[in-house]
Amino acid sequence: MKGLLEGRRFGFALRPWLGNVALGLGLAVTILDLGSWVGLGTRDTSALVVGAYWLCLAAAVVALLALFTALAELRDVPEEDTMLARLDAGGMLVTIVLYGASAALRSTDLGAAGAAPLPFLMAIAGLLVLFVASAMSSLLYASREWEEIEEMVREPHGRRRAVSR
Repeated sequence: MKGLLEGRRFGFALRPWLGNVALGLGLAVTILDLGSWVGLGTRDTSALVVGAYWLCLAAAVVALLALFTALAELRDVPEEDTMLARLDAGGMLVTIVLYGASAALRSTDLGAAGAAPLPFLMAIAGLLVLFVASAMSSLLYASREWEEIEEMVREPHGRRRAVSR
């Protein structure tokens, strides 16, 4: 399970990818919130509010998955990068709290024409944390070299190839 969370089977670290997906969802929440405040040519924009609520929940879930991958990676990070890895995991935790609280506050007022100021500001704060955490995780994990998996190095059926001279 640890190898799956670290992304060794895929050949790349999952943490930066999950962080970027959460970042995209956070941007979508902000766009829907701004659209509901502007009105976008309609009088009743509750569909945008409901959409922003569900995207806020999705951002919190993806950030939770990113936290799991960051915690799985924490043990294998070189000693000089341990503090950055801890900050990355902490950033994901803060993101989960901000988007989770924003979704909880949004759930109380889904019929409104626009998002309330507090959930909107919490989503903006979560977006800023995601920008920083995404950049940090891309630098921290993207340059990581993966060791070759033994099953991939061996020939099928354990045969050896003859060397021709």
